[in-house]
Amino acid sequence: MNKAERCHAAMDYRRQGLNCSQCLLAAFRDRAGLTVDQAMALGAGMGGGVRCGSICGAVSAPVMLLGTACPDPTDRPAVTAVVKEYQRRFLEHFHRMDCRELLRAQDLEPSELALELAGGDHCGRLIVTAAELLTDMLEEA
Repeated sequence: MNKAERCHAAMDYRRQGLNCSQCLLAAFRDRAGLTVDQAMALGAGMGGGVRCGSICGAVSAPVMLLGTACPDPTDRPAVTAVVKEYQRRFLEHFHRMDCRELLRAQDLEPSELALELAGGDHCGRLIVTAAELLTDMLEEA
């Protein structure tokens, strides 16, 4: 799938009422060797910032998926570098990573595609932008 297809898939899952993590895990499930049901199960408890307003699913799911792209997932420096790079890119758009803070934020800078696909859906904008960032990083790996 190309970037636009991944973004559309992620938004299709969002329209079904899934949380941010589930949307991204499902849209990228082939990269992790997961079925849709497995992706849904892995992301189920991640909604609402791990159900406590903490790290957004648009951060936690990509971090999990980026781990699958590391040739040696036990290479802590390499894994840390890719995770920190994703966080840096996410923060460029959204300035924070916690769900509670993101939901209140008015200074979000979603991508143009996110504005087009998600419209006024606040979390949809996070999801689509995250899908774009993740696609780029997976292609770079």
